[in-house]
Amino acid sequence: MGSDVFWIKLQTNTFDSETIMLLESMPEGDTILIIWLKMQILAGRCNSGGFLLLNGESPYSDEMLATVFRRPLNTVRLAISAFLKFKMVEITDEAYFLPDWGKYQNVSGLEKIREQTKKRVAKYRAKPKDVTLPVTLQVTQGNAIETETETEREIEEKQQTIQLLLEGTPFCRVSDQEVSMFVERYGSERVMRSADIAAETWRRDNKKIKNPGGYLQKLCEFHIVPDWYESPENRNAKKEAAAERKSIEAQVQAEQREAEARESLERDNYWCSLSEEDRQKHRDDFRATAPFMQDIKDDFIDGLAKLTVWDNRSQMCTNAVSSA
Repeated sequence: MGSDVFWIKLQTNTFDSETIMLLESMPEGDTILIIWLKMQILAGRCNSGGFLLLNGESPYSDEMLATVFRRPLNTVRLAISAFLKFKMVEITDEAYFLPDWGKYQNVSGLEKIREQTKKRVAKYRAKPKDVTLPVTLQVTQGNAIETETETEREIEEKQQTIQLLLEGTPFCRVSDQEVSMFVERYGSERVMRSADIAAETWRRDNKKIKNPGGYLQKLCEFHIVPDWYESPENRNAKKEAAAERKSIEAQVQAEQREAEARESLERDNYWCSLSEEDRQKHRDDFRATAPFMQDIKDDFIDGLAKLTVWDNRSQMCTNAVSSA
């Protein structure tokens, strides 16, 4: 099985789906829904693009699924027959296949995110990097030497950045005079990094700082860099990536909801366009092909027949386009 998949996505409106409501109304409805959930999770564990394959090769049989799902074989077969009827599952190359797997897992959205992440990583790697030692605490000695002469305006801007980094922490009590002294003694780049480390350390540990100025001075002097530390640029990049990911996912979900709503409306309109004689014929045909549903109320048979008629119509349209 694919060891790199540890979770799958489920839409929060899953149980508002007409198909799911119809499944729930069937005999053993709760168990059928559990089997459907287990089948999606198994597809995720298999990581074979929606196919249920053991070790990526052997198709799962009904008996194997009953064992894995810990459910009676007859109940599993009842569930699978319903899934096949509603086109939730197909049999392809003798294997069960979830045709909407990409829809459930937002494959296109995730692929777009992966591509964007690759670009950001490539851009980051292209920048020159500081050489750091692979130890928990890195210690450098001596005063900082600026590689380029800084103007007074640049120094002032960096001092303001340092104060912003310390804002909202006990280190905001460090005076401007102290910051100026640290910058003059150790250099603005080292002080900025030390200030960020001090603030992030406090946010992680939330310990009381009795002498913020002395604490910051020691960091500047020995330039201690914890192994968990990430620069503000890296943290901001992660936040932007997370926000972008949420935006893409929200957009994809909105598009899916709109598409489902349009399809539901078109399905209802098509059903209403049929004569009562045709609708009754479809009801009777559905009962004939689904003997396990004989005891279900007419209202639900209407819904099931409607779905079947719509799927058949869609298939006919697809075949007509293919043969054209």
